[in-house]
Amino acid sequence: MALKAKPRIGILAVGLAAYWPQFPGMRDAILGHHARLLDIIGPAAERIEIGLVDTIDGARAAAARLAAADVDAVFVHLTTYATSEPLLIAVAELDVPIVLLNVQSVRKLDMAEVHGIGDWLGVAISCAALPEMTASLRRIGKRFDVVTGHLEGDAALASELSSWLDAASIRRTLRTKSFGLFGRPYPGMTDLSIDETAFFAAFGAYTKHLNWDDIAKAATDVSEDDAEARLPALRAAFAIPKDVEGAPLGAIARVLAGLDRLIAREALCALPNHYEGAVRADHEAVLAASNPAFSVLMAEGIACPVEADIKTALAMLMLKAVAGTATLAELYSMDFNDDVVILGHSGAADVTISAEKPTLKHSSVFHGKTGSGFLTQTYPKLGPMTLLSLTQNGDGRFVMVVAEGEIVGGPPMMLGDTNCRVRFPLGLRGFIKAWAAEGPTHHGVMAPGVHAAALERVATLFAVPLRRVC
Repeated sequence: MALKAKPRIGILAVGLAAYWPQFPGMRDAILGHHARLLDIIGPAAERIEIGLVDTIDGARAAAARLAAADVDAVFVHLTTYATSEPLLIAVAELDVPIVLLNVQSVRKLDMAEVHGIGDWLGVAISCAALPEMTASLRRIGKRFDVVTGHLEGDAALASELSSWLDAASIRRTLRTKSFGLFGRPYPGMTDLSIDETAFFAAFGAYTKHLNWDDIAKAATDVSEDDAEARLPALRAAFAIPKDVEGAPLGAIARVLAGLDRLIAREALCALPNHYEGAVRADHEAVLAASNPAFSVLMAEGIACPVEADIKTALAMLMLKAVAGTATLAELYSMDFNDDVVILGHSGAADVTISAEKPTLKHSSVFHGKTGSGFLTQTYPKLGPMTLLSLTQNGDGRFVMVVAEGEIVGGPPMMLGDTNCRVRFPLGLRGFIKAWAAEGPTHHGVMAPGVHAAALERVATLFAVPLRRVC
């Protein structure tokens, strides 16, 4: 249902106008190289194509276009040597990352074919301008990244460009959709408390306060056809017990369809949620169905952390964008014999993390919370993994904390909660000490794979410090 937002990327090439009359044909040649780079970027972005910027007037025109387009990042292709002047003018008023594409047209120069200066300047000198660009960007306070490669089938270049598009998609999501807060953060969990205005200022993420009545009414109002249309998603997501088929599964589908309606009506990308107090009769069905319904939504790209953790909802969107999956995780237990940490969490889980069909289990209690209903347990895939927490310092500044480890085999706790065994390079004791020392919230999100480098790009996108543990 939910698709990753297509980022809006400003793309320009920089060159030196003084070269064109000296070396006939060079300008056309480097424009051809730039067209090849655009093909590598492809249709995954909404491209604001500025073309070649090689004069002050051209840079001022580029600045106006980029500002009007509200771009999420600017890709700058260093096509040959260029002075930094046009670049600074073009990006001076923007508060987005500048990604310098140090991309030459060939893997290497054929020295036997370099007969004149133009054979070098128009083919393979992009790196000459790079330090000038970075020095000048730093002096005017712009955040930037450097991507280096060539145009002759460079898989590493294509991967880095794709990673930047994934990161930029988060900003576009937050500028076009809201967080829907159901309830309030779990009382007493002071690490979850948040200044929503500061959160908006830092990330552009607006929080809209909703309530469980909204879900209950939306579920009541959906048609039988709409509810039935969501049954395949539930069957695809879970191994459905026989006693859940029929009316119980239909009730979950109805709540899921109601949530679909709310998400569309309010333009939501996240549903941090927590239910407090005695469960009202008209909320019982909604609360019972919430975990499997939210789990399907998480697989589709909507962040749905329990305990109404707004910061972790954003961490979930961040990791989901770069890893393709992201599920809630906290430190569950320690196994000193095997030197592993058990990570997991109760409630909804991103079912795409699971190596086998997740299971549904009915529970008479949601531990530490009111209500009863279905628990969801996934079985995270073995292999490398990444853990992310979004937290705040004492000065209110947001910080990303990241660790990479490995999900290893061994029996999980069969509680109905997602949990897995993780070994970190620092060892059990070293990891726990180093992780806690960074002041993360007790919630994090995890995903299979190695994603710290990609999360560095997300940190650059939002000008947020990133602390790497392990």
